[in-house]
Amino acid sequence: MDGSGPLTRSLAADSTSGFIADDAPHWSIEPYIPLQVGALIEYLVGRGELPDEAEGDFRALCGRVDKILHQRSGSYQSQFASHYECLDPDTDSLDPFARKEPFSPSDPGTESPAEDMPAVPHSEEKPSDKKSSGQESSSAESSSAASSGAASSDLESFEAEQVVALCEQILDRAGYRKLSHADIEQCVGVSSGWGVPLHVDFDLFQQLVVFARGDVIGNRLRRQWRKLYRRESVAVPIYQRMVVLFRLGQDCEAGEELAASALHLRMFKNIPKQDIDMLLPGARVRISGVDRVKIIVPSLGGFLMSARKIAQYAILFAALALHWTAILVALVVGYLVKSVMSYFQTKNRYQLNLTRHLYFQKLDTNAGVAFRMIQQSHRQSSVEMILAYYAIATSDRPISTRRLRRRCERLVREAVDVEIDFQIDPALQQLLEMQVVTSEDDRYRIAGTAG
Repeated sequence: MDGSGPLTRSLAADSTSGFIADDAPHWSIEPYIPLQVGALIEYLVGRGELPDEAEGDFRALCGRVDKILHQRSGSYQSQFASHYECLDPDTDSLDPFARKEPFSPSDPGTESPAEDMPAVPHSEEKPSDKKSSGQESSSAESSSAASSGAASSDLESFEAEQVVALCEQILDRAGYRKLSHADIEQCVGVSSGWGVPLHVDFDLFQQLVVFARGDVIGNRLRRQWRKLYRRESVAVPIYQRMVVLFRLGQDCEAGEELAASALHLRMFKNIPKQDIDMLLPGARVRISGVDRVKIIVPSLGGFLMSARKIAQYAILFAALALHWTAILVALVVGYLVKSVMSYFQTKNRYQLNLTRHLYFQKLDTNAGVAFRMIQQSHRQSSVEMILAYYAIATSDRPISTRRLRRRCERLVREAVDVEIDFQIDPALQQLLEMQVVTSEDDRYRIAGTAG
């Protein structure tokens, strides 16, 4: 089977296909609010809880929120660009300070100032003096290169720390949760029915940070021989969005050149929770015991069948009696080669499955990930501030922080039937800075209204 037949194409499609229902159950309660800003505004206005004269103020407030968050997004973008400039593996810019020799103008139409200077007689130098001078110059150049390399490494490490800290701040505002190393390590060596068992060398990483959000139950399609390869839908716990940031301790070849001097960013969608290790570079395919049996047993069986046939027709090969040893050796070598080729074919099949998953589930890389993170942070913050303002505006009296949070969570539950952990403090702080709400005794009301 060459992998291009209709059955193979159908099975390959099932391995990467799936869907997430609109009412998919959530595995855990998260701060992420799965709502678009425009749809949320229209939904809240359509509830009819705002007085007619307050609807215009509410829409104006939503516009102000958008402008303020655009300024913050621009600040995030400029900070990220300034720190990531020397760490971006995809940059096509050149550094003028990286030239090995200083630039010296040599315009043929311009005379060098040195030509107008009178010649100065040089004192004679002894060969030993020249040799000593050359050694000192070479030593100085080596020392300068070493100190320059150390300074460059320190700068890259500092900038990497700044970028990671900034990304953590942005992703926190976007409703992501940082996964611990224990969460990642427990996925190594196991896989879902659609993943690939892998071995990951964590010593390869100088820095590794993984964030996730959208911990929901998705559906994947599969076929099993026990059910005559009929297509069936299976519930799978997944992360709707994952962001991976990593630096390597040394350069690595993992299908692409990964430089140790760069900070690599990856964003993926709809990743099964057991397949997190598929997203890490340097992972090696782990052949399962079942596949090893599939490789060894047919080869051994074929060898024994061939030996049996040779034994049956031994008389016909009597003339070759002196060559029995050579024939058996050739037979053994042939089946060893076949077994090795079967091993590599199985490994390539796993690698193809891994590549197919990553191709369809990768959203962006490196600097492009920053744009998506900042965009998601903008939307999350907008939704939180709009919900908080609406909850205060529709309360008949000043509302406490606890009641305000419960009110916002209930609004989301009534809108999309999703339980969330509403982060009230950032939204209230921003609304207070905008001076659209006031606080008294930890109770909040719209500015300009009676208490």
